Amino acid sequence: MEYLITIFLSVAAFSVLALTLFYNMAVPFISADYIQLTNGSIFISLFMLALTILLIPAAVVSWLLLRVSGRQKLLKEQEEFYAQLFYATTDSIIVHDLDGKCIYANERACRFYGYDEEELLRINLYELNAPEQVDTVKAKIIELIEKTQLTFESVHVCKNKPLTPVEISSLIIESGGRKLIVSAICDISERKRTAEELRQTSLRLQRAIEGAINAVALTTEIRDPYTAGHQHRVAKLACSIGRELGLSNEQIEGVRVAGTLHDIGKIYVPAEILSRPGRLRQNEINLVKDHAQVGYDLLSTIEFPWPVAQIVLQHHERMNGSGYPLGLSGDEILIEAKIMSVADVVEAMASHRPYRPALSIEEALLEISQQRGVLYSSEAVDACIKVFTQRGFKF
Repeated sequence: MEYLITIFLSVAAFSVLALTLFYNMAVPFISADYIQLTNGSIFISLFMLALTILLIPAAVVSWLLLRVSGRQKLLKEQEEFYAQLFYATTDSIIVHDLDGKCIYANERACRFYGYDEEELLRINLYELNAPEQVDTVKAKIIELIEKTQLTFESVHVCKNKPLTPVEISSLIIESGGRKLIVSAICDISERKRTAEELRQTSLRLQRAIEGAINAVALTTEIRDPYTAGHQHRVAKLACSIGRELGLSNEQIEGVRVAGTLHDIGKIYVPAEILSRPGRLRQNEINLVKDHAQVGYDLLSTIEFPWPVAQIVLQHHERMNGSGYPLGLSGDEILIEAKIMSVADVVEAMASHRPYRPALSIEEALLEISQQRGVLYSSEAVDACIKVFTQRGFKF
């Protein structure tokens, strides 16, 4: 571009010189009277006209050429900057068209896949993905075209190492009138390993907690052989009722744990009272009723991710306020505790006790339906009846 400006200005200067020579050479051949008559102004006018015609356009063109040259220089600098950025990034960068044909790849991508740039550019995008991932990647490309930007995971095939899990951040750009996809590929093998280790640790911890819960529940049942398995059966029915009511998985897990431990407070009650076949005295009844509060006191010291202690405390509360230990009613009672109270009553009626034989499930369901909305939550009663009559629930 600088050469064009130099040539253009040189031509303009030469033209001015030529006009000057022409002026000097032409004067002798023109009538002196005419020169005197015009006082030489004709030559000055012609000279100025020539200068205007030649120099002003030359200056304008030179200014435009300088502007274009400056822009080209700026663009070149930007291209060099982006090229350095493209090749210096710590992520593997690949540019490919919508059909998966690779167009550019940075040095990091070549090292990651184990190919030189020429080899890598001959490989189609889909060939870099594990065979079982190809259909998923094709679907992701369609989604990317709609959204113009997308991040997803896949498993890539590298030349000299095992299948590698990757996270791909892709962006649609336009270049030369066509759409291209720029993808930044990040190796997430370490992240996956860490996540799996955390998952295994969580499972071991969960099994340990489950073992501790079952051990505590078993301690209660050993002291009262007539109710052996009662807590687990109540937990099973309560979970089914919770699912029928649309509780979240998190809430249902809390119901299961609370159900497994809901009678833990009976460890405070003497064994001979729990297993006595005859009618209890009032002070003994009051002692048995204390098990809800005792259970709460024991469990409230444990930081469960669910309101286990509160559920245990409220599982003998009733909708009309006639329950214990706090005499709560209606919405004062947790939904989980409402479910637990229904499951507890049904299981207790359907099981053998020292003071009476087991009743049938039909008799138990009749009892809760008669007290629907009075002692027990209408929604919990309806769900309980449904899981037995329509879902085929069995203890």
